[in-house]
Parts: sequence; structure tokens; C-alpha cells
Amino acid sequence: MSLNEFNSLNIAEVDDALRVDQSRELLGSYYRGSMAQKFEGQQYLSYLIFKKVDSALKSQDKARVPELVQTIITESKEFEFDPVFIMAVIQTESSFNPRRVGSAGEIGLMQVLPKTAEWIAKKYHMPWKGDQSLYDPATNVRMGIRYFALLRDQFDGRAYHYLPAYNMGAANMRKIERKLGNVDENGRVQKREYAMRVMKNYMTIYAELAEERLSIESLARTEDSDPNQQAATR
Repeated sequence: MSLNEFNSLNIAEVDDALRVDQSRELLGSYYRGSMAQKFEGQQYLSYLIFKKVDSALKSQDKARVPELVQTIITESKEFEFDPVFIMAVIQTESSFNPRRVGSAGEIGLMQVLPKTAEWIAKKYHMPWKGDQSLYDPATNVRMGIRYFALLRDQFDGRAYHYLPAYNMGAANMRKIERKLGNVDENGRVQKREYAMRVMKNYMTIYAELAEERLSIESLARTEDSDPNQQAATR
């Protein structure tokens, strides 16, 4: 999809201040010099997110891309998340497969448990039609983001707590206090595999977006310098 076609969809703009705040929360001192920092004040981020989601979803789900991107951006703004972080969670949980079902019964893009989703739906007065609701990409993301927001509040905005808590549950996270990791069946703290995978995907997606942004900026410069192209777009 071209930038002009994208603009006609009226997708919301990413809230850069909120994006930066959570990125600092996630990266701490590593924020300085990161790809996330290099996007401060830059154009095209909403468009780049659209292109990433469009490339990640399979062909049968392409029709849902505009609604899903709008949901990721607007819900991230409402609950003060970096939308790239939400995409990193989706990548980690389901590889952008809205039909994925986990071994514990987790469903969809953000692998939300039906019992958790039902609780969230009641808390936020959201429509709930049972497990099938979670196969809807936009609904699944709304549920997942709200659950993350609740965990973030419970753990006072400490990313090294709320991020693994999404995977292991808040109760298990409290049992291991300030340690970051997963708990095995015997209650032992394992490697911090989940959080590391999310953060690896977070930085990988930013790197992909940065590379794509360079292509867009290069094309924009070419069009600005080509009088024939300028005439064609008038």
C-alpha cells in the first residue's frame, strides 16, 4: 500500500510522548542510542506499523489489517503503551496468527485465556460472547492491552515485573519477588526467557521499521526532485 493510499484510511497517529515514556520504562539506561530513541519525532511511524502488520498477517486475514492497526495504535494511546511493544508481544505470543491456541487454552494474537478475557470484559464493560470473541484480532488486542495495563498498575510500572507477569500470572510473579523469570512446576525460577524474547522482538521490529523508513524517505526525496513525478501527483 502506498503512503497516499494509507493516508486515505485515516489511521490514527502514534502518540510519540507516550511511546517514548514506555520505551524508557522498558529499556532503562539502554534507551539512549536505541532504535526506539531514533524514532523520536519522526514521521511515518503509523504507516510503518501498518506495513509491518500487513506483512505479518496471512492472506486470509489481510482485510482485518486497517482495523487491527487502528486498534493497536488507539488502544496503546489510551493505556499509555508503545504500539511497537504491543506488536512485539503479538510476535512473541502468536507470530501474528489470530487462530493460534496455546497449550493452556490461550487464544489469538496476544494468547489471552478465556477466563481472563471474561473477567476483563466485565471489568471494562466490554461485549463478551465467549471464547470465540478472542479469535477476533481487534477484540483480542483490546483484551490483551487491558490486561497489560492492569499488570502495569499492580507492579507500579516496573517492566521487569509486569512483562513476565503477563506470561506467568501476577500471583506467580509475586512469589518470586524481584527476580525476573519463569517458574517451573517445582516453583524454581528459570531463565528469563519470555521477557528476553519479547524484548528481542521489540528491538528487532524497531530495526525493521527503521530500515523501511529509510526506503520511504529515499522515495520521498526522489519524488520531490523529479518534476515528472511531481506533476503526476498533482
